[in-house]
Amino acid sequence: MLELPGFYTLPPPQRDQLLIEAVLEQHEWHYPRNVAYRRHCENRGVGAHITEGDFARVLRPTAQTFKSYVGELGTAFPQDCPVDFARWVAEQISVEVLPERWANLRSRYSSLEALLGALETLFAAEGWRIATSSGTSGRASIMVRDEETFSLALDSFFLGIQHAWGIDLDYRLIFVMPEQTRIAMAQAARFGTEKLGYAARGQVAYTVPFPASPDMIRIRAARTLRPGLRGWLERHIAAPFMNWMGEHVAIPRSIRGTVDVLRQSAAAGEKIMLFGGPIQLHGVALALRHDGGLDLPPGCLVGTGGGMKEAYAHSYTEIRRDLAFALRSGGQPIRIRDVYGMAEANWGAFECAEGNHHLPPWVYALTLDAADEIIAAPNAEGILAFFDPFGGGKLFPPFFKTTDRVHLINGGRWYDPALACPCGEPTAYIQAGSIARADLFDESGCAGQV
Repeated sequence: MLELPGFYTLPPPQRDQLLIEAVLEQHEWHYPRNVAYRRHCENRGVGAHITEGDFARVLRPTAQTFKSYVGELGTAFPQDCPVDFARWVAEQISVEVLPERWANLRSRYSSLEALLGALETLFAAEGWRIATSSGTSGRASIMVRDEETFSLALDSFFLGIQHAWGIDLDYRLIFVMPEQTRIAMAQAARFGTEKLGYAARGQVAYTVPFPASPDMIRIRAARTLRPGLRGWLERHIAAPFMNWMGEHVAIPRSIRGTVDVLRQSAAAGEKIMLFGGPIQLHGVALALRHDGGLDLPPGCLVGTGGGMKEAYAHSYTEIRRDLAFALRSGGQPIRIRDVYGMAEANWGAFECAEGNHHLPPWVYALTLDAADEIIAAPNAEGILAFFDPFGGGKLFPPFFKTTDRVHLINGGRWYDPALACPCGEPTAYIQAGSIARADLFDESGCAGQV
């Protein structure tokens, strides 16, 4: 099978045909093995064998797929029914899990974090790692990845960072995020830097000083709370306290820590990539501006991801402007780039110098119209959908419809050289400024940029 780096050298027609054939093969492999996927296909009138004309019907909504435990279990708190949740997990994956594997689960766990940790221990031999979306909606998407799928996710993200932004082992990586969390983006940062050797060389810093469990994020957002007295305590005691601690302790400490690491890197002449959510990075920019700004060595970069997930007084454009005022690289404006992605995907789309977000060449991306039909054109506006047959692993079929409306250029098999991005990258890309989230509470996933 072609390795991911090899896709960068394939001409678009050959690449697209290879992806289409791989999607057909993956469907035939997953259909008899994955209960949830087979049920979806049957409901859409799709059988064990498909053609390219069936692609739109096998797509599943990202967040509905990975949040479906809420509807199926009748609760947003799977820690209250661990065995039922384990059965739900077993239906989502394309490997057989015998019921006796979860026989030792407790009847109840104190938190979602405790339950997910117990499942990881139970399936340690398979290398299970369980990630979640940011959870700011109050209902986290929960994704199980085995060793192969997780390794592919790390390869995909860091290969994209290196190819699009030129970030290699010469860089120090500064993440404005917690080291201990299940949020997919931060989890990829932690384990990816370990796998590639950044951590062993002491080239990684995490500047949010406190862990962020799914339960803490849920309570802080105060959108989905426990019933009864416990929920009253969460709303009136825990959530206000967490938000006060965030504003007065965690955020100031994170800003100070980030500024300190940046100054150390500048003094040592280290090239750095500073990466975090726009709101978190804005606090760093304002602190640096207050002290006159900072000039870093040549080649440095600021990466944004995670989008604007809460109300904030400044726009994303204003945040980028303030970052450009506060940080320079080699006396020149520092490069600022964004990544678009979602917890439910094994890939990220990295912003180029033209402001466009490029899909990885191993992802078959397209758009859907209002009737959920594929828009067969190289210049298309609609709901983004994707197939990831090479980078998505084999634990579940990576064929998904997002809730993001985009202007996609050169998606699917409809590559037009005349529409290629001026940056020179011959891949499908999302046109600058065109990503818009559909405002659907139960469907919204975890897009990396909004």
